[in-house]
Amino acid sequence: MNPFLKDQTLWIDNVEMQVAQQLGKFEVQLRNAKSGEITTHKIFNLLQKYAQGEVLTAAQCRRMLQASGKKPRSPARMDQMSAAARSETRRRMDYLIQLQNKGSFDKSRAELNEDLKVVAVVKGEQRAPHASTIYRWRRKYLQAQRDVRALFCKFDKQGGRGQSRLDPEVEAIIHDKIETIFLSQKCGSADEVHNAVFLEIQKRNTTKVESEWLVVPGLRTIQRRLSELYAFEMAVARFGEKEAERKFAHHLGARAVSRILELVEIDHSPVDILVTDENGIVISRPTITVVLDRKSRCVLGYHLSLAGHGTQAVFAALRHALLPKTYLQERYADLALEWDCFGWFETVLMDNGREFHAEAVIDALMNLSIATESARSRTPNDKPHVERFLRTFNYCFIHRLPGTTLAKVHQRIGFKAEDDACITKDELDRMIHVWICSVYHLRPHAGLYGRAPMTVWKEGAAAFPPQLKANCEDLDIEFSQVDNSALQHYGIDLNTFVYVSPRLLTLRRMLPENARVDVKWPAYEAGHIFVWDPVNHEYFKVGIKDTQFANLTVEQAKAAKKAKAAADPSSQLSIASAEAVARDMAAAALAGKSLKQRKQGARFANMTSETSRHGQKVAKPAESEAGTEAEPGVEQAAAAKPTRALKVPQVELADDEELATDAQGGEA
Repeated sequence: MNPFLKDQTLWIDNVEMQVAQQLGKFEVQLRNAKSGEITTHKIFNLLQKYAQGEVLTAAQCRRMLQASGKKPRSPARMDQMSAAARSETRRRMDYLIQLQNKGSFDKSRAELNEDLKVVAVVKGEQRAPHASTIYRWRRKYLQAQRDVRALFCKFDKQGGRGQSRLDPEVEAIIHDKIETIFLSQKCGSADEVHNAVFLEIQKRNTTKVESEWLVVPGLRTIQRRLSELYAFEMAVARFGEKEAERKFAHHLGARAVSRILELVEIDHSPVDILVTDENGIVISRPTITVVLDRKSRCVLGYHLSLAGHGTQAVFAALRHALLPKTYLQERYADLALEWDCFGWFETVLMDNGREFHAEAVIDALMNLSIATESARSRTPNDKPHVERFLRTFNYCFIHRLPGTTLAKVHQRIGFKAEDDACITKDELDRMIHVWICSVYHLRPHAGLYGRAPMTVWKEGAAAFPPQLKANCEDLDIEFSQVDNSALQHYGIDLNTFVYVSPRLLTLRRMLPENARVDVKWPAYEAGHIFVWDPVNHEYFKVGIKDTQFANLTVEQAKAAKKAKAAADPSSQLSIASAEAVARDMAAAALAGKSLKQRKQGARFANMTSETSRHGQKVAKPAESEAGTEAEPGVEQAAAAKPTRALKVPQVELADDEELATDAQGGEA
C-alpha cells in the first residue's frame, strides 16, 4: 500500500521532496525540489519516519514554505468559517451522503430529481438544490480523493473581503497620517487622522485634473484602520518600548517551590480606609506590610502602621512572621483564633523600595540564616502572590468597612470617607486578625486547586516542620539599626543620648585607646542599645543614662529633649518628664485641623500594630480636663494649681532634621 500520491510534496530532514513515481509495491521515487536528484525509498521506512515526525507533509511545513518564498494556502477549517458557511457545508455533505445511500448516482437524472425532492422534504427545505449542483458537488468531492474539505463553502471569501478598494495613493496617505499624528501622541483620535487625510487629499487634488481627483475616505474607514493596528505597536507609541515590553511580557507563571517556607514574599500597601482616634477624629490611612508564604499562600505575619513603611515596619513584619502567635490567647481570648503559621524561612523575595535595600535589613536577615532576593524593577509578576493578596485584602475586606476610600478616585461618588470613618487602629488590627484566621486561611484558593491555604500549610508542616533558630532577644538585636560609635569614658553618645553600663566601661579597659564599637539601636525604644563585645563575640544591652527617655521611640525622645531645652527654665515644661512632653506633643499634632498634621501626629505617636500587640507603650494624647493624673515630673511644679496638659511648642515633625529617622525608609 502506497499512501504517497504522485507529485505530493514531502519534507524529509527539512529538504523539500516530491513524489516522482511508484516502483512496485514497496518502493517509491522522490525528486529533490531544488537539485532534481531522484532517490529511491522504501515505503515502510517513509511511514516509520512519518510516525516519528521526521517526514512532514506540506500542510505541516507552512513555515518552510514561507521561507522558500512560496505562499502556502491556509488550511481549510470549519471553526474558522462563519456560521452561514458552516451550515451550508454541512448541508452539502448531508445531501451527498443521503443520495449516495439511496443509490441515486447510479440512476437516471429524472430519478435523481425525485430523490432530491424526498431528501428536501425530510430536511424541511421548500426547494431542493438543482441536479447540476449536486453533480458538481460530487465531482469536486471525487476529484479531491473524497476529501470533504473540497465541499467547504467559500461564502467568507466572496466580495473581496479583507482587500482595500481605495486608491493606493489614498492608502499611503492614511498610513502616513496614522504614523505621524495618531501614533506620535499620547492620546489621538480618528477625527484628527480623518481631518489630516482630508486636508492632504484636497492639497494633492489641486495639482490633478478633475478626472484624477482622489476620493476622501469616510470616517468609518479611518476607524477600521485604527482598530487593525497591533496592540504592541500602539503600546510602544503611547508608553515607550520599555513599558510596552513589560505590558506584553511572557508570563509563564511564578517560580515553583516544593515546600513551605522555601520562599516567602514581602511587600507594603496602603490600606484603603481612614482610621480614627478614640475620639472619632480621622487620622490617616494606615500602611500594611505583609509576609506571605508562596507554597501555601498563608500569611506568616504583617505589620499595620500609621508611622510609615520604613525599615522598622519591615523588621516588625518579619518578627511577627518568624515567631509563634502566642499573644492571640491573651489578647483575643474571646475570638478563639488559630494562627499556626510561623518559622524560619529560607529566602525572602522583596520589593525594590529603599527600606528593602537597606543594609540593616539585608545584614540582619543574613545573620539569621535567611537569604534575600530582590524582584526585578517594575515587574510585579516576580512576586505575584503577595501582590494578589494585597488586592484581595483591600477589595474583599477593607472596601466593605465604613470609612473606606475605595481603590480609585472616580469610585468615591456620593460619599466622603472622612464622614463615615469610625474604626480605630486597634479595632482595625483586631478585624484583620479575624479576617486572616477565620476567612482567608480557610476559604478555597484557586491557585491551590480549590484547597484552603491552611490545609496546604498543615500538609507541608507535617512533612517539613517549621524551625525556630533564634530567640526573641536575638531578633530584637538583629532587627535594629546599625551604627559605629566611639567608646568614651562616660559611655556611648548616640542619637544625642548617652548610654552607659558597668560592662561597657569594663569593655573600654580591654580595648585600645580611642576604640570604636559596633552598635545596634532599636528605633522603637530609646531606652537601650546593643553593643558588640569583640572579646566574648556577642551583643549586650546598655541602658540610657537619662532614664526619663526610656519607653519612648527615638523620634519621640529627640523631640521631647528639644522641646524641654527650648522651654523657659521656670516653666512647667522644663521640669516635666520626657514621656509627658512626648505625649502632649503627639496630642497637639493629633488635634490639628488638617489631615496632614494628624497623620504626622500618628507617626510621631508610633501608632502601629506592633506596639499594642506586644504590650509596648504607645504615646497617647494627654487629658485636657482638670483633675487628671499628672506625670511624676509634673507634680512638684503643679502643686499649687490644678493639673493641666503641658503647653508645648508646635514642632513640624516632617521637616525637622533632628526628627528624621528610618521610619520613612531612609538609609540604615
